[in-house]
Amino acid sequence: MACGLAAGLAILITVIFRFLSLTINRFTKRRNFILILSSYIAPVYVLIIPFTARWDFYSVQLATAFEHPTYNLTSYYPFPGFSDVKSFEFLSATLVIGLGGYGIPISCLVLTTKGLRLIKNNQQMADKTKEQARKLIHGLIVQSILPVIAYVPMVSSYIYTQTTGNEVLLSEYLTLVTSALPGLVDPAISCYFIIPFRHAIIDLFCQKRRPRDVIIINNHSSVAPT
Repeated sequence: MACGLAAGLAILITVIFRFLSLTINRFTKRRNFILILSSYIAPVYVLIIPFTARWDFYSVQLATAFEHPTYNLTSYYPFPGFSDVKSFEFLSATLVIGLGGYGIPISCLVLTTKGLRLIKNNQQMADKTKEQARKLIHGLIVQSILPVIAYVPMVSSYIYTQTTGNEVLLSEYLTLVTSALPGLVDPAISCYFIIPFRHAIIDLFCQKRRPRDVIIINNHSSVAPT
């Protein structure tokens, strides 16, 4: 879940950077550094904080043996695990994951909508520049939809499991797939909506055809008067 949260925040900071570049005339290196650094705080917290909770491997082993009585677990002893998912560490991680899972798509959609309005009302931008900026914002909107598809179902199932104790088996198999989805789709979206990238790919894979010289020969025929 921490990796998925990091991927979602990477999309969010891209949207924030584009929005701030439209509203702030000068974007300094310090602001870039703060923006990128802030995107790592939540994923690192979610990744580390569960391991600071109290460890009770014996309780985990007893619970595993009780839930799977037909399994022969003797060859796996001792194995670790988390015994108390209701602790502050796990609840705080769940809260951060929930805020990220639902907040990232909403924030992206709000910022991209405001970005389109700023581009439309900007009188100093040329029409061609506005068109390129709009295409970039449209690409960011498509990228903003990815967290809705990839993270919201997984975050919802995770919160459901944490609050009720009932497992959602589908989420266990789809977590890695949905976490990798933005990384697979984002490059294609960027290459399509960012015009210089699109032209570079077209020039790379499609050879330019040189226009052929067409020579037209007119045959004149004369008829003698009778």
